Amino acid sequence: MPHLPRLCLALGLTVLLAACQLSPKAETPPQDVTPNAVTGDAIEVTALDAPPAAADTVGEPAAKVQTAPPVAPAPVATPAPQPDLAAEVALPAKSAMQLACEKKKGRWTRAGKGDLHSCVYDTRDGGKQCTRESQCEGVCLARSGTCAPVRPLLGCNEILQDNGARVTLCID
Repeated sequence: MPHLPRLCLALGLTVLLAACQLSPKAETPPQDVTPNAVTGDAIEVTALDAPPAAADTVGEPAAKVQTAPPVAPAPVATPAPQPDLAAEVALPAKSAMQLACEKKKGRWTRAGKGDLHSCVYDTRDGGKQCTRESQCEGVCLARSGTCAPVRPLLGCNEILQDNGARVTLCID
């Protein structure tokens, strides 16, 4: 008896689906012309992949117009190699400071607003847990309690000093 509601539900769904399949479908003929929403004129719709219709010449029916035999596709010519534009673009000359930075394995990066640049070095202990600055190659970040990943650390940052005091350090 406990399965009776499930059986009734299954039987009802089956009858409902069968009724949908047996109902007569209203066949609407496909329309090749749709009205223009702005002017109301007819717009002819054609598929993009359909073959082009034979063109009528003036005074001759379409049946007499002969079409040219299909032409074999022309071989595709490989394009000539283009010169490397990146090689032609002259890079700006590096300053003495930038060359010195790169020589010491630093990165010459933009710092602050305008055309200011600074040499930034990756630290060996970036991300290591710390409680004071002396435990890091750079500074000890107060919020995360980890060593900074780069030095100098530009901008304003809360750091832990050697005595464990939390201070804000701003480097522009």
